[in-house]
Amino acid sequence: MKKVLPAILIVLVIIGLVILLKPKKTEVVINNQTFEVEIAKTEAERAYGLMNRDHLDHNKGMLFVFDKPDFYIFWMKNTKIPLDIIWIQDNRIVDIATLQPQTANNIPQYQPKQKANLVLELNANSDFKIGDKVEIKK
Repeated sequence: MKKVLPAILIVLVIIGLVILLKPKKTEVVINNQTFEVEIAKTEAERAYGLMNRDHLDHNKGMLFVFDKPDFYIFWMKNTKIPLDIIWIQDNRIVDIATLQPQTANNIPQYQPKQKANLVLELNANSDFKIGDKVEIKK
């Protein structure tokens, strides 16, 4: 029994670490469409974003969380898939842009027309528009 207890404790610590280190995910609902999104809250997470991904499932995305509303510029450096970039303030879409992947001579970027404290990246060509209500489910 004395040898089993340390082994059980080690397993519990490993399980705890896996749970803590698992990427934070939440759900975003727009027009009755639900997306499971990764949260990019730290500067490092926001800087890396969806770089170097070859694919993004149709119901997945990334939500960038900022401390205060501002004109956050997004670009497609090392991004391989076309994305809709959706700026959100007060649970409403305030701007949206479709950006194509980076090419050898061009890194597409866009600055929104209004301040926002959340930015959502989804696969390109969503049917959302400015003013649509956004619900964040944690």
